[in-house]
Amino acid sequence: MRMAHRLVAAPPEVRSLSGLTLVAAVACAFSAAFPVAPGRPTDLLIALTLGGVVLAGGLILAGSRVGHGGLTLTVAVQIGCASVLVGASATTGGAMLAGYAYVWITVYSALFLTPAATRLHCALTTVGFGAGLLAGGLHGMVTAWILVSATVWGSAHALSKLSERVRRQAETDPLTGLLNRRAFVAAAEREHELAARTGADLTVVLIDLDDFKAVNDREGHAAGDLLLADLAAAWRGVLRPADLLARHGGDEFAVLLPATSEDGAARVVARLREAHPTTWSAGVAAWEREVSLDAALAAADADLYAAKRGRPRRPLQLG
Repeated sequence: MRMAHRLVAAPPEVRSLSGLTLVAAVACAFSAAFPVAPGRPTDLLIALTLGGVVLAGGLILAGSRVGHGGLTLTVAVQIGCASVLVGASATTGGAMLAGYAYVWITVYSALFLTPAATRLHCALTTVGFGAGLLAGGLHGMVTAWILVSATVWGSAHALSKLSERVRRQAETDPLTGLLNRRAFVAAAEREHELAARTGADLTVVLIDLDDFKAVNDREGHAAGDLLLADLAAAWRGVLRPADLLARHGGDEFAVLLPATSEDGAARVVARLREAHPTTWSAGVAAWEREVSLDAALAAADADLYAAKRGRPRRPLQLG
């Protein structure tokens, strides 16, 4: 029951790699139990089975603590294991069967890891498969090496492009090009964990446009959409690369400022005001180590509405 709970709680990239590892372990166990040819490396298959089960369980137990580096290293280890199995294969069919593992490893890497990590895994596959074939001493395997290598590189390129496009669409607000709320929450939580480890300041800013509804009523929704896009472009130009800017709601934006105190955030807000003539209100809150994101946003929201109540309303201006 406890393992099942950890399985559900683990991030999808960890669950997928654990499942892939477990499937590989089962395949090794099946090959050891029912060898298809004499000379099958049964002892090695048993060792890989046990190692795969342990690794799959370890991934689930570690859960979200398995970072990108851990996933990249785990995939590299699996490539190494597949290469060892290729080298130990007594027949051409056995070597090619072991080589199929590279394709599934590539699919995982392209879908869940960065393009740089995927290229690294493709390079390791090319070298590892070639080294395994040479170590096995099997004849006529140059064509197989070329075929598997080309399949791995081609699949990795296509799937990485597709994964990046899907990820960008899932994380980006289509109107402004900024992070959407879901992506902002995920990125903000990562920054919070980093700030908690380093002791650096972290500040949240909420921005709400003044009388945005009047723009839509007076100028039309197309003008309102154009205003939001112009604001996003202007604000991106004055923020640091490490700052997170997101469209948090209809006419509400959120900014996360790493290594920035509340006083520093006030200066950032002043720069944002200078970047575009549109009138808006802002609320600032420090995001402390023990505070949740919802609580930090609520504090910034309270500060925002206190600011709205504290000054007269002005008509929203188009840039």
